[in-house]
Amino acid sequence: MLIRGGLFLLAVATFGTTVFSEEPKPADINAVRMYVPNPQLAERFGEDIESLAKYVKAVEKKANDILAKETKPKAKGLLIAVGIKSKKNTRVWCQAVDGEIPEELLKKLETELAKIEAVDLKKSPAGFGLEIKLFGQKPEKFPEFPKLWVDAAKKTDKGILIPPDELFKSIWPD
Repeated sequence: MLIRGGLFLLAVATFGTTVFSEEPKPADINAVRMYVPNPQLAERFGEDIESLAKYVKAVEKKANDILAKETKPKAKGLLIAVGIKSKKNTRVWCQAVDGEIPEELLKKLETELAKIEAVDLKKSPAGFGLEIKLFGQKPEKFPEFPKLWVDAAKKTDKGILIPPDELFKSIWPD
């Protein structure tokens, strides 16, 4: 599985821009975190990691486009968590990291990023998180999960919800 994860990250990097500019990008991927247990990656996403890499890059590009038109937020980073139930049924949670982002902008990002057609899953649900550096800044530390997810888990008897199955049943029911 480590090799598969490495191949995925290599594929994401391959689709990155090769043009260097003086201005840092509004949104730049620092890391990709899979919200699927490693043994289940192929079972849920299939063997085609290229389509997942393209989807991740599409999310990054759309976030770039949106942030480029807005007043630069005070946050150094942005956590984008993506939940996928099907190609046309996705949900996005955005959270500022190391600073603030206006609530309206976070909601706009969530709405617009959820409109991007996702990958075709072999088994639903699935999810991933993007650690995004904003305008060349890098937070000291990114959270593993959005605060909303952590808060939802704390309200359960066990105090934990394992993503994606248990978690999405709780915070994103059908």
